[in-house]
Amino acid sequence: ETRGSGRGLVYLHPAGGVRWTRALERLAQTRTLHVPTFPGFDGTATEADVNSRRGLARLVGDYIEKNVGTACDVMGCSFGGAVALWLALERPALVDHLVLECPAGLQSIDPALRKNPHAFYKALFAHPEKIAYEKKPEHIEAQNRAMLAHYGAEGGKDPQLLESLDRIRAITLILHGTEDRIIAAETMRLLKSRLACAFL
Repeated sequence: ETRGSGRGLVYLHPAGGVRWTRALERLAQTRTLHVPTFPGFDGTATEADVNSRRGLARLVGDYIEKNVGTACDVMGCSFGGAVALWLALERPALVDHLVLECPAGLQSIDPALRKNPHAFYKALFAHPEKIAYEKKPEHIEAQNRAMLAHYGAEGGKDPQLLESLDRIRAITLILHGTEDRIIAAETMRLLKSRLACAFL
C-alpha cells in the first residue's frame, strides 16, 4: 500500500504484519510512504522460492526499483529491521538513509515468550492502553506468527547477518525503547558499533 506524497520512504513491517500506527500516519503527511506486505503475512500467500529474511530483502529491492524508481529512505521495524539490514547489504544503491526500529535478527529471542503469545504481547508493549490500531483477527495473528518459522526467524538470530554488518554504508538511525523487554540495549549498542555511520 502507498499513502501520502513527498520524498519516498519504504516501511518494512514487523512480524505482526502491517499496522497503520499514528507514527506511520504522521509520516504519510510529508512523505510518499510505501508499505509492502511480506508474502505470507496478513492473509497473503507465500512465494515458493523465498524462505529467509535475506530473500525478502531481494523482493523489497525489486519493489523499490519498480515502484519508487530511485534510491530512497528505508525504515524497518523488528522483523522488518532485519530485512532492511539485508537490503542495505544486498542492494546498497537502493538505500539512502536507513532507520531501524528495534531491529531483529541480531540476538536470540526467549523461546518461552515465542510459545506464549499473551506473554509476548505484554513484553512487546510497555503501554498497551495507548495502542490506537485495531487488533487483527486471531487466525491472521496465528498465520503471521507461523511466518517466523517459514523465514527461519523463529529463534531471532541470523548469524550471517551479524557477520556482515560492517559492510553497510548507509547513514543509519537506530531507535530503541528504554523499556524494551525483547530486544536488549547491549544488542543495539553492538549494532551501532558495527555500522560505519550510525546514531542510536
